[in-house]
Amino acid sequence: MYPSRNHLSFGIFVKNQVDVLKEHNISVITGVNQNPNTGKINVLKKYVKWTLDVLIKGLRDANHIGISHAHYVFPTGLLSLILKKTFGIPYLVTAHGGDIDKMAKKNKWIRKLSFLILKEAAHVIAVGEQLAETIKKGFAIPEHKVSVMSMGVNRKVFKEGDQEKARHDLNLPLEPYIYLFVGNLIKEKGVSELINAFQQLNEPNSLLYIIGSKKSSHFVDQLYTEVKPDFKNKISFIDPIPQNELVKWFQASNVFVLPSYIEGFGLVALEALACKIPVIASRVGGLAYLLTNGVGHFVKPQDSDGLYLEMERALNTSREKYYDDVAVEKVLNENDQEILTIKLIELYKKHSKI
Repeated sequence: MYPSRNHLSFGIFVKNQVDVLKEHNISVITGVNQNPNTGKINVLKKYVKWTLDVLIKGLRDANHIGISHAHYVFPTGLLSLILKKTFGIPYLVTAHGGDIDKMAKKNKWIRKLSFLILKEAAHVIAVGEQLAETIKKGFAIPEHKVSVMSMGVNRKVFKEGDQEKARHDLNLPLEPYIYLFVGNLIKEKGVSELINAFQQLNEPNSLLYIIGSKKSSHFVDQLYTEVKPDFKNKISFIDPIPQNELVKWFQASNVFVLPSYIEGFGLVALEALACKIPVIASRVGGLAYLLTNGVGHFVKPQDSDGLYLEMERALNTSREKYYDDVAVEKVLNENDQEILTIKLIELYKKHSKI
């Protein structure tokens, strides 16, 4: 996954990592998929194009490539496996959650390929603790071969800002209490429950902004129908935006809400925290580890009533009592992109053939 002019948020975390690696004088050749569109014919076309692109670059630069790094076990890891078998290039693979929790469960062939990709990898990176345990136990990958390493947050970009100025820059009203969601508009992100909870709240002076890629047009159309007439002007859907603008939305908001059903890590929650915005999220996947010890506020997944109660509590609680600066700072330091990049480079050096 990699962003393009038409799809700004698609795989932005991969581009961010590539950009930081280049800042550390790591030469990077990218073989990327910039097309998030679905449909059998479109998927076939994009994967054929992507595979040819990777193989051509492998053939052209085989003697200069020390290691390949695949994001997502399947299908991306399959390309790294082919590069290894064809050109002797070792690889790392980063599992992000959906590749293990969903993709590997689609059928027995994808599971077998996922197992092979993980087994043949020089090292496996899991973005969260729970995901790492699933890989070790569910795929019999030795513990020494698995590291837990998030994509990290760029604290030069995501940082505290003046709420009033941010709202002014975004042309938002200054008075309302603003709830924010950022993520793909798919069922598993809990967007439907979020809309339901916000409408239960029925707070006159509050707004909900939903920012994300409309990957599933059918589901998005369903979401539109769930917004009651009285809430048409209180719930807004916004297309993906560049990160330098997204950070202003975090700074302009009062609380960030991520009610996912599954979540490998939840990087967007970390970005919200870095902007000093409290987070409400489901206790699932990486979020269950990231937001523990008072860092965030948990709700059950697929529970709009429980989500409504927590959103109401946030509304009626001062920020000082709802955001633990000490606990959050510890998590931000552990997931600082710059520190994690140095660890990643050490893995490259350890396993590179050059």
